[in-house]
Amino acid sequence: VRSLLSWDGLRFMVTGAVTNFTSFRPLGLVLVMVLALGLIQKTGLADATIRRMLSNVAPSLITPAVIVTSILANLVSDAAIFLIPPLAALMFKTVGRNPIAGIIVAFIAVFAGFSANFFIAGTDLLISGISTEVVQSVRPGYEVSVVSNWFFMCASVPLITLIITVMNDRYVEPTLARFEDQGTEEKGEQDIQLTDRERRALRYTGLAALAYIAAVLLLILPESSGLRNAEGGLLPSPFMSGLVPIIVLFFSLCGIVYGITIGKIKQASDVPRLMEEAMRDMCGFIVIVFMVAQFIAIFNWSNLAIVSAVNGADWLLSINMPTPMALLCFILLAAVVNLFLYSGSAQWALMAPIFLPMLMLVGLEPEAIQAAYRIADSSTNVISPINPYLPLVLAVIHLYNKSFTLGHLLTIAMPYSLAILAGWSSLFFIWYLLELPFGL
Repeated sequence: VRSLLSWDGLRFMVTGAVTNFTSFRPLGLVLVMVLALGLIQKTGLADATIRRMLSNVAPSLITPAVIVTSILANLVSDAAIFLIPPLAALMFKTVGRNPIAGIIVAFIAVFAGFSANFFIAGTDLLISGISTEVVQSVRPGYEVSVVSNWFFMCASVPLITLIITVMNDRYVEPTLARFEDQGTEEKGEQDIQLTDRERRALRYTGLAALAYIAAVLLLILPESSGLRNAEGGLLPSPFMSGLVPIIVLFFSLCGIVYGITIGKIKQASDVPRLMEEAMRDMCGFIVIVFMVAQFIAIFNWSNLAIVSAVNGADWLLSINMPTPMALLCFILLAAVVNLFLYSGSAQWALMAPIFLPMLMLVGLEPEAIQAAYRIADSSTNVISPINPYLPLVLAVIHLYNKSFTLGHLLTIAMPYSLAILAGWSSLFFIWYLLELPFGL
């Protein structure tokens, strides 16, 4: 172990600070993705898509519709918690159900299902980027792909939807009868329904999206494609290496087409202006990344990561702990730590340098370890007392009943959290024992 309290340690911290930051892999990946995701948010495409998914839903399907929409809305990161709960409350209210139940369902789905999605989101870029930085200390040159957990996270969406639906419809919503709807403001379906212009804009955006997907398929399907590898395969290939720019271009195209049709983009200069507005929201992220990059670089330089991993792996082997049991202990530990360290990326930056190499040394692949962490991190978000969005959720609930307290919210969220943690972990172990690929 090399000491930081030495001239070598001081020189490394002083001379490497800027390089540690600029070479930190997740920084560029996330900021590039934000340019596109910010565009679909600032033009109103995200809001319109969510309202389109929630409109004209059969009353019997309202709960799963809200859940799936909430999970998929994580594509726009934390903006989902601003968009979904008010709309969910209106949907529940229009069919005679308790609007507070709709808010709680949306809240649970947004946060407890944060990692699950059918699409690649900023979370995939950030978590896989941190994993890659850490794994390369054990396997130089190894890359944890942004789609390394995609298969598993896609399969997680219907499972989480089922768990939350059963919990709400059978157990939780009936108990909310004591919190009567006391809202004084009458809100009708026009708050959810799209205007003709928004429908037209979504239609044009859908056509543009299909055209883009068709163009990408035409480029990669031929075995002689320059986006395939030398053997004509896709794993690995320039296509997989360039997946982030391809996704960014897709979302940018959708945002631009929608923005032009709806009138948000009237001239070429509006596009960089909207991207700039989205980038302003990332100031806090950049500050956190600077600290995370220094921590990981210093931890690796000191060799503490390797020493801790080797000692931990030796201990696991000495007590003959089965690999599934080691994974279960890791999931439970990460779930508890998440209660006191809300940021998933910050928590992974602290845990990955120790647990990724340690568990890899006992035979686990980094993709499986990362998936296990994401389950734990998501499941207990809703019961973390330091969740910064709890006051926001409570404020929306108070529009309908002011006697509802933070204690009520956390108490109701507890069984959801435990059920999702148990159910999602069960899916993980089935997936792991069947040796199914977690992603590409």
